[in-house]
Amino acid sequence: MKFLGKKSGFTLSEVMITITLIGVLASLTISTVGSSVQQRARLSEFRAAYAKLDTALRNIVFTKGAVYACYDSPSGSEITDFALKIAEGTPTSETGQCTKFKEDFTRALGTVRTCETDVMAEGCLPDNYPIAGDNCFNSYSNSHAYVLDNSMIIFTNSGNNFGEFAMDVNGRKGPNKWGQDIFPFSVKPTESVKVSGNVYVKQIGILPGDNECSYANGGASKSTTQMMRESAGIR
Repeated sequence: MKFLGKKSGFTLSEVMITITLIGVLASLTISTVGSSVQQRARLSEFRAAYAKLDTALRNIVFTKGAVYACYDSPSGSEITDFALKIAEGTPTSETGQCTKFKEDFTRALGTVRTCETDVMAEGCLPDNYPIAGDNCFNSYSNSHAYVLDNSMIIFTNSGNNFGEFAMDVNGRKGPNKWGQDIFPFSVKPTESVKVSGNVYVKQIGILPGDNECSYANGGASKSTTQMMRESAGIR
């Protein structure tokens, strides 16, 4: 007795649907992997930038044998988040030695190009460099900028005041966006003591910029605090 076997196979429409689904899944996977690689690269650049800043600051303070009077005051949340030892009555800011601090700090960082008149015309910052807005780096007319030996760029919010400055962790390369490769920092006390009613700043360090600006919210942008926490393995 012969049995007629039923032929099996796929129709052209089924094959096309399968190929389309495979393509969609592949594109999603590639996009996710690419985004992850990009994020790791940015975090690595941030770590290198922060290490350079921190090392330069430690070196010039050690050489001076004293803390520079050029800093802003940490906020209450920073005192808690970064476990700072800050005595009550610590000055909110000091600018008396900012000129000397700027000279020593930029030299220790390995500055190869200085722009202190017009940071864009002199070539330290690219044309149409983005501003952060909200009274935080909203103009570069009074900024000073410094290109470092590894192509990173640091620039101030105003003149010699390194109490508030920013760093482009990959220099002139893109994306040149706040919260992605441009981050604000501040020099602030990390330890102070009160002796006989007088407060003395014992140590200063590199902390996030005061306002961190609105650009740090949403999208692919991250605040300096977020990047510092991720660099330390804290989510």
